[in-house]
Amino acid sequence: MASLKIKWAGLGLAFTIVFPSVAYASDVIKYDDTNLDQVFIDNNIPYDKNAVEKRKADYLADPNNTIAPNYEVEEVIISEEVTVDDNGDIEKIITKETHLEDTNPAPIYSKTPVYKKVVDISEHQDPNKIDYNKFASGIDGAILRTSITDAKTLNIRKDYNVERHYNELNKRNVPIGFYHYSRAINAAEALLEADYVYNIIKDKNVSLPVYIDIEDDKRQTKASKGEISSAAEAFVKSMQARGYVAGIYSYPWFAKNYLTRDVRNKYEFWIADYDSKEFTAYNQSDFDSWQYSHTGRVNGYGGNIDMNVVYKDYPYIIKGVSKKPMNILVDEILAGKWGVGSDRQRRLTYAGYNYNIIQNAVNQRLANA
Repeated sequence: MASLKIKWAGLGLAFTIVFPSVAYASDVIKYDDTNLDQVFIDNNIPYDKNAVEKRKADYLADPNNTIAPNYEVEEVIISEEVTVDDNGDIEKIITKETHLEDTNPAPIYSKTPVYKKVVDISEHQDPNKIDYNKFASGIDGAILRTSITDAKTLNIRKDYNVERHYNELNKRNVPIGFYHYSRAINAAEALLEADYVYNIIKDKNVSLPVYIDIEDDKRQTKASKGEISSAAEAFVKSMQARGYVAGIYSYPWFAKNYLTRDVRNKYEFWIADYDSKEFTAYNQSDFDSWQYSHTGRVNGYGGNIDMNVVYKDYPYIIKGVSKKPMNILVDEILAGKWGVGSDRQRRLTYAGYNYNIIQNAVNQRLANA
């Protein structure tokens, strides 16, 4: 199923680049068409190398062209299959896709946090050691682990404390999402995980995304980038088909090596980055949530907690009811936290808001001041 993004048609050359879904007209960077010469190399087509190098030098000598990004061709292995014929001969069949990777990606435009105190918890946080009244009042939302796939047996089991965490937080009106710790290496295994998760959450109040946590170093790192990407996508699509907002959680090294940029850009993406401050330095793809600490603290619990910033108002998007009061949002806008002009409109729209409604609230506040 080789899927080439480079196609020949007569003497013409069709070339497709998929830009991140967050790009706006003012953000799209001019493409350096001198990179098309790589196509000739990849397809063993004779060409005048000296003339090409001179043309590249002349092109790059123009200061107007120095902003062009560089792209490299990446062969992504989708699957590997070993077959034995009747004569006992062994044949290894490798299926690949060709992807273009931007080696100098444009920075992801700045986002404004909607919620800064979203936690993710599991059975490692003992419910008997949590004062849920204090805990719930100190967070904006919680993403609970539903389940985990065992590294050795590959059996899927339920998180021991997911029901207790859910019941205690839900009755205190905390927005809740879920995640599954995956060890799937293909779409079929990921669909089994998705089915398991669905049976846990199908009757629950869900107002944050449902994620596949894909970072396993015991099994998934032995698979190919294409296989893991297919697994992640299968899980997300399965949850979407059941009416949930769904996405992928990972960390930069794993994401770069085992998840295609297309998959990261296409779905809700939750990135872990503990080194950055204020705003994550991760810029290899778009992202919608940032896990910035695994040693956070929340009143009502004495241990470490994973802390996250969320850049979309998922409760508003999913349920139509925001946890952020309108007056607080207007305060943030007037304080300049959402930018000005078209930048403000872009940030608010990305976060899931109706820009005109929000701007009218801002105008009303100013009129009453």
